[in-house]
Amino acid sequence: MDYKARARTVATAVCQALGVDPSRKTYDKVADVIECALMDAVVEDLEHCADVAVKCGSADRDLAYKIASEIRRKQTALIANLSSMR
Repeated sequence: MDYKARARTVATAVCQALGVDPSRKTYDKVADVIECALMDAVVEDLEHCADVAVKCGSADRDLAYKIASEIRRKQTALIANLSSMR
């Protein structure tokens, strides 16, 4: 499931939990806010993973930096892809 689909699923659940039936425009805004929050969380997690790879990789510092670099490369690609979807 992609971020947009997950966001719409959560938006539907939130609206049901609140007992509201928003207009399509309002529903879309809610889903967009949720989608952005999901993307922000993923980016933060990737940053954390890269930091942990460097900090915990003292036994093989070169490998740790390679792992961190790969995580950051994928994060950059993810951000570019997600930004183009907005």
